[in-house]
Amino acid sequence: MLKRFFFIGWMMVVGWGMWAAMPTKTLPIVYVNTDNNRSISDTETQVPASVYIDSILPEYHSLGTKNAPLRCTIKGRGNYTWKDFAKKPYKIKLDTKHKVLGMPKNRHWCLLAGADDNLGFLRNPGGFMVSEGVGLRWTPHVVPVELVLNGQYQGLYFLTEHVRIASHRVKIHEQEDGETHNDSINGGWLVEINNYWESGCIEFNEGNGQHMMVTSREPDSLSSQQRAYIEGQMNHLNEVLYGSSAAALMQALDIREAAKYYLVQEIMEDCESYHGSCMLYKDRDSLGMTDPWKFGPVWDFGNAYHRRQETWIYDNPTFAQYWIGQLASWPVFQAAVKEEWWIYYHTQKDVVRNAIRAFADRIETAAQKDAEVWRGTQNYNDNSNYADVRDRFFRRYDWRIQWLYSKWGEGTKPATWDIELLSGEEQPIKSQKILKDGQILILRNGAMYSITGVKIY
Repeated sequence: MLKRFFFIGWMMVVGWGMWAAMPTKTLPIVYVNTDNNRSISDTETQVPASVYIDSILPEYHSLGTKNAPLRCTIKGRGNYTWKDFAKKPYKIKLDTKHKVLGMPKNRHWCLLAGADDNLGFLRNPGGFMVSEGVGLRWTPHVVPVELVLNGQYQGLYFLTEHVRIASHRVKIHEQEDGETHNDSINGGWLVEINNYWESGCIEFNEGNGQHMMVTSREPDSLSSQQRAYIEGQMNHLNEVLYGSSAAALMQALDIREAAKYYLVQEIMEDCESYHGSCMLYKDRDSLGMTDPWKFGPVWDFGNAYHRRQETWIYDNPTFAQYWIGQLASWPVFQAAVKEEWWIYYHTQKDVVRNAIRAFADRIETAAQKDAEVWRGTQNYNDNSNYADVRDRFFRRYDWRIQWLYSKWGEGTKPATWDIELLSGEEQPIKSQKILKDGQILILRNGAMYSITGVKIY
């Protein structure tokens, strides 16, 4: 009898533990095997590996096979999310470009862990969907997956497009590292407002005295000419933000994209939005015209819906919010924000909410299994009571929409807007909303319209 109880206890510890460590097979499964089972110990070392993806779901295609995986490298990624959690995020670089789970070809992909998210793993995906609804030029795609690393089940992950310059990502000219020619160093640029010091970052004081740091992401290795150019650009942008000329501001900064980016952050009540992981980009100047800086794309909503305060994200922020407080004081920016709010409020707020709800339904089973794997580990947020944490996310979303409505009302209807172009409910003419080069467009009877209803061709 004693042996029998010992056997049952052993099965509970070993057998049931093994069962808990198996994929749910409700999502695509990413299998990564490092060469010789080598550990991934930091965010700098590229570890040689192989990867294959079992699509599981009919809408996706598998990538490679168990017997013929693709070669890649893998390393850790992130800063706080890498150092402070047992469940780690990763960056994968394929040896060659491939389409991955319906996303356009590229070599660079992120496996985000979401270990810091106690709202049903919905902060990042939700923020990305709000960005798509607002109509930023490009928003990273994200597909929920399950990860098996060196044979060990790791739980729920989010395979996400890495932010970089590419034809289907930040679509601007790709400038060479170390470029020196004056006609070549004005674009393209992808930079990040940073919240921690990195070697080579640009440091200056914001017009209000706050110390700022900006890091060039692309190009990465700068010549002295490139560094002088980007330092000049950041200081000029700072000067016009705190200047008095609306014309100079609009020449240096794309106000419409800035308004869209800001609207996303307010809807998500992201109190860290202009503090770190805040991107800006600029294409090459052409035909004597200066290409203005654009905020975006969005990235990292780990601090969304944390404060729950009825105030603007730049008022008494938990983290320093660079530039946005000053930008929000400009009438031209306020006007653009109210127009973008009108569009979102009338056409997108419920569409986005429904899309996030469908995403939540898809990941629920894997989220519960994820908790079985990681519960009790360093700083992990348990989402096993999924209906509760999911509903808390939507209460926050609805509350924020209501609060913004109390401040902006319905916003300002753009002068050329025709809401029937999107709804199609009040007329028999067929309309179709599409994406082209990252922009939301409306195809109506063979004619193309922008999201604001302006006919393009």
